[in-house]
Amino acid sequence: MSRIPRSITCGLYGGVILLIALLGCSPIPEFGEATTEETYEVGVSALEREDYLVAIEAFKRVTANAPLDELADDAVIGLADAYSATGDYATAEAEYRRLTVDYPRSPLVAEAEYKIGLTYAERSRPAVLDQKATREAVAHLERFLAKHPDSEFAADARREIAALRAKLAEKLYTSAMLYVRLKSRASARIYLESIITDYADTVWAPRALLALARSHASDGSTALADDAYRRLIEEYPDSEEATAASEEVSP
Repeated sequence: MSRIPRSITCGLYGGVILLIALLGCSPIPEFGEATTEETYEVGVSALEREDYLVAIEAFKRVTANAPLDELADDAVIGLADAYSATGDYATAEAEYRRLTVDYPRSPLVAEAEYKIGLTYAERSRPAVLDQKATREAVAHLERFLAKHPDSEFAADARREIAALRAKLAEKLYTSAMLYVRLKSRASARIYLESIITDYADTVWAPRALLALARSHASDGSTALADDAYRRLIEEYPDSEEATAASEEVSP
């Protein structure tokens, strides 16, 4: 993602073009007498062409040598973006946090706070594994929305939360099915009921209701099974699981 400095409204300067040409030949930047603005523009150009090593070195030079410059906060978030693009999410998180602490009045704070949540989301593991990072991502993004409900990143944050919550529900469903295979239906129902209660907005809720109904049916609890079937049909009428429930519920 390119970062356009707030103080620059048109193209690159001649000196910057020369720097970019030189840096394109070497992975180790040599900035010489480049100004803060020129060095920053080198970082922006490098980030755009996915030359993250050069971008990191350029933005680090700006933040180290000109921490009070009007481009400093832009450089910090550019540095964080570059680290994130390389998959170094821990360092990216630290840089995003640095912006919120060192430049609390920056107009980039909301973006940095949103992207902190994304660094957790990127570290989220597959549903069958531990979901600590997933829960941290959801919690952080929900705090972000509470603080910045009208942010340009709010819609993306909501979509990310929905995807992360679906993964948490999938984790519970996977655990429930493990207990079903172990013929421990009472334990399975604990996980299924948790999905139904806490993750009703995910695709896993109708699946959990169907599994719960079948679990009760397997135990001979016809009334409880029918209650779950009917709830499934009523709350998720367009789901495939509702079609199955219609065929299995008592007449």
